[in-house]
Amino acid sequence: MILVTGANGLVGSYLCRYLIMQGTPLRALKRPDSNLRLVSDIAHKIEWVDGDVNDVMSLEAAMQGIEKVYHCAAIISYSKKNADKLMLVNVEGTANVVNIALEFGVKKLVHLSSIAAVGKTGRDGETVVEDTPWERKNFTSNYAISKFLAEREVWRAIAEGLNAVIINPSIIVGAGNWDSGSCKLFTTVYNGFKYYTEGVTGYVDVRDVVKIATQLMESDITEQRFIVNAENVMYRDFLQTIGAGLNVQGPTVKAGKNLSALAWRVEWVKSLFNGKEPSVTKQTAAIANKKVFYNNEKIKQTLGYQFIPIRESITDAAKCFLEEKKDNQFHPLTFK
Repeated sequence: MILVTGANGLVGSYLCRYLIMQGTPLRALKRPDSNLRLVSDIAHKIEWVDGDVNDVMSLEAAMQGIEKVYHCAAIISYSKKNADKLMLVNVEGTANVVNIALEFGVKKLVHLSSIAAVGKTGRDGETVVEDTPWERKNFTSNYAISKFLAEREVWRAIAEGLNAVIINPSIIVGAGNWDSGSCKLFTTVYNGFKYYTEGVTGYVDVRDVVKIATQLMESDITEQRFIVNAENVMYRDFLQTIGAGLNVQGPTVKAGKNLSALAWRVEWVKSLFNGKEPSVTKQTAAIANKKVFYNNEKIKQTLGYQFIPIRESITDAAKCFLEEKKDNQFHPLTFK
């Protein structure tokens, strides 16, 4: 029996789909009010436990009889107002998961982290590898700090005897909740977003993340972390490819540091009135203007893995987006 936390999120939902395809008995943790839209068609094939990673008693109930755990539950936010919540869910929640995994003798855990937690020098144009030194001064977001501290809890549990592997995906491309996370980029471009930067970052298909996670789980590999990144792409090219996939005009106006700084301030003011998290923050504006390259050689050599080209990932996700616009039904990506 396998346990998945965060099963209703982007990676967690595709992980559940993939495991069900393999005929794997599956249990998942959810809050009583969780939105199960991304797993609505497969929810009946999952054994659900109502709870929360910050509710130890529900975690203990969910962990009964479990041999393997995929820990995908986390909050992604770049808003300062969510700083405490990031620490509560991402850090304390992870500590609870690994503590109970140790207590119940779980055989192996795969922890879904982020490239936000990988060390960086702060230099523009740098290439990042798994063991690049981590310095807090080079991190611009509370989200990055929370994911780094969450990893420390996993490493601590490894030192205490837990078999675990950490994966660090770059920006994940897939069909999901189009108004949150990386999927929101499709909605933003569809609605006529005009601006791009010439920064560079990494991208990976959600299906690759899932397949790599499961391959690592079924391997003898432990006490390792892996950058999971298909390609490093300029923001301009990524957004314009989305536009082409959605049959709309992609961004055409270059936003340098000054225009980006204005954008995040405008979005901050708007958020005061609409109560929504800004689509651009001071942190994301700074990130979008940097060129950072993520090296994927370790995972490619370890598993002999070949990634889906990002242009293909964008095209597939855009088709799902447009299909949903027609019938208001969620259309997930299919595994190939």
